[in-house]
Amino acid sequence: MLTVQQAVLTMESLMDKIQQQNQFIHQLIQENEQLRQKNKHLSKENERLRGRIQELEARTKKNSSNSHLPPSSDRFARPRSSRKPSGKKPGGQEGHRGTTLRQVEHPHHRVVHRVNRCQGCGASLCEVQPFKVDVRQVFDLPPAAIEVTQHEREVKSCPHCQCVQQAPFPPHVTNHVQYGPRLIALVVYLHHIQLIPYKRLSEMIEALYQHSISTGTLTNMVKRGREALEPNLDIIEDALLDSNILHVDETSLCIEGKRAWVPVACTSKYTYVAPHASRGKKATDDIGILPRYKGTMMHDAFGTYPNYTEATHALCHAHHLRDLKNFIEQGQTWAMRMTTFLFAAKQAVEAHHGALPNEEAKRWERVYDRILAKAQRRLETMTPLPKKALAFVRRLQKRKEEALRFLREAHVPFDNNQAERDLRMVKVKENISGTFRDETFAQSFCIARSIVSTLTKHEKNVWNSLCRLLKGETLDDILSTT
Repeated sequence: MLTVQQAVLTMESLMDKIQQQNQFIHQLIQENEQLRQKNKHLSKENERLRGRIQELEARTKKNSSNSHLPPSSDRFARPRSSRKPSGKKPGGQEGHRGTTLRQVEHPHHRVVHRVNRCQGCGASLCEVQPFKVDVRQVFDLPPAAIEVTQHEREVKSCPHCQCVQQAPFPPHVTNHVQYGPRLIALVVYLHHIQLIPYKRLSEMIEALYQHSISTGTLTNMVKRGREALEPNLDIIEDALLDSNILHVDETSLCIEGKRAWVPVACTSKYTYVAPHASRGKKATDDIGILPRYKGTMMHDAFGTYPNYTEATHALCHAHHLRDLKNFIEQGQTWAMRMTTFLFAAKQAVEAHHGALPNEEAKRWERVYDRILAKAQRRLETMTPLPKKALAFVRRLQKRKEEALRFLREAHVPFDNNQAERDLRMVKVKENISGTFRDETFAQSFCIARSIVSTLTKHEKNVWNSLCRLLKGETLDDILSTT
């Protein structure tokens, strides 16, 4: 039997142990809570890093075929074309009307190769008439040379009133010694259109024409070409403002070692490009076409263009298809359904010669809504949240009318490829030259590209047209001639 004293001591010992256990339990609870918080923090960090990894992986897979990146930025692999194989053999197709070199009825020169002596007996055949003449024609370039034309102006005094009269010189003859409009047109064409740098152009002229022209003189000739061409931009500007569809876009360009921008406004017949230091609304306001335009403006989703509310807007589906290809490569099945929808809608519009009947257009709009609604629900449940894909879907929902305008309006195309084609030579020029040393050179280049692109779209001979423009004729005169 325990005594009272022993029982008390035993009880105190048990109480101490219980207190120690309680302290230990409390310590474990605190440590557990700390681990829970740490685990929660690590889970969030892990989710963030996973999203970052996906973003970086997606970035390395981006190229010109699945994003808005230009082809010059393709680094790791050449992207495959998005065009489907046609199944046709290379070369001319059956029924294609080809062209071939044929003899002409009236050649510029005739060279007769005569038979003067018989190779059998040695008799003279000079007086014998040939019973047959074989004809062969050679197409070649004439000897190239720079010609000097002397303009002489008569000055006369009237014998009756002694008034002195003088004949006028042609408008392009302004100095005692100068280069003519055809040579200036050649320099403008080779430098701005064929993109030959000044030094190589100087070497080329000396090799072909045995005439030395310094790079400084070539620069002055290009400036004179600009002065003759620039007034014709007003004609292009007026034509663009009168059009019912206007393609707009922009690309970067290096001027004096700094990034500048070249906006374009164009149609299937006219082109207007101009350099500017900024990319946004200030640039398009300064150029002055978009603020006055009241037709339908075709563009990508760049935020500047919707600010022009007097125009209606249409979105480019070539941009959407590149974005969708990127989402497909990330395993998002809704993107494949939207891609199929866009191609099918394009074919339906083409089958109806440019515009769908109202009921047919409504049916396509309902399909469009269903695809995007399902895509949104699916994306909102994904972890981590695919922000770019979700923003893309919401943009198509919000701008449904602009995205599907091509279904109902025959003048609205499916894409904005016209603007991208008209900007392409700007990037080619940048790849060749790297940078423009002065803004005036960039302006001169854009003026020449605008004029030449317009001439090409009207199927005019660029070389002859440039010569006429540099002699003082207007673009209207040239475009109105058949």
